[in-house]
Amino acid sequence: MEGIKPLITIDVVSDVVCPWCYIGKKRLEEGIQEIQKTHDVAITYHPFQLDANLPKEGVDYKSYMERKFGADFGSKFEQVEQVAQHEGLDFDMQAIPKAINTFTLHRILTLALQEDIQKEVKEALMKAYFVDRLDLTQDSTLVEVMKPFGWSEEQTLNFIHSDIITDEVNEELEHMSKIGVTGVPFFIINKKYGFSGAQPAHVFADVMNQVAEEMVNESLPQSAGTCDPNGGCC
Repeated sequence: MEGIKPLITIDVVSDVVCPWCYIGKKRLEEGIQEIQKTHDVAITYHPFQLDANLPKEGVDYKSYMERKFGADFGSKFEQVEQVAQHEGLDFDMQAIPKAINTFTLHRILTLALQEDIQKEVKEALMKAYFVDRLDLTQDSTLVEVMKPFGWSEEQTLNFIHSDIITDEVNEELEHMSKIGVTGVPFFIINKKYGFSGAQPAHVFADVMNQVAEEMVNESLPQSAGTCDPNGGCC
């Protein structure tokens, strides 16, 4: 039908607390601007946990990072802070209060997908963690984050203290492990092209343009292909 644009789907595997995932999100959105005049783009976020063994209440971020990367962990993150700044993100990794278990956040994002607000909620959670540097293990913080999306305090509290969508998130985590996703961010375009890492915006744009050209000619071979340019990932 005239006026209906072809649809490109993008599946993003990421964790809320992965700095490269936030940078990759911004770069993907920039790349989409080049294709959105001729194609619709649908993004779905899928769960991944950088550390599923962290306690629900989280741990002190500085101590956790020192155990993981050494006492000079701050200097190791200078590059990511500089890259984030270039993308308009104010990162200060040493000012983050806690390293947290993100399972509850992925439950929220899964329900947000059902409510068609996932993209907005993903942005709100990542901004709260990296830019506002809030403690997302606190009920009151999640209540405030979800208020703009029409979630009442009662709704948010009831949800985060329930087991709703627990099975669904566990199944997705297991699925991503089975298909070989070991690092994030990981992007899958039209179920065909896979990218590991926070690629530059032009890389996303180039592949989406390639996919768009292939969609024009449905007679082209549909064999699966994998694109794996270099890029930082968590």
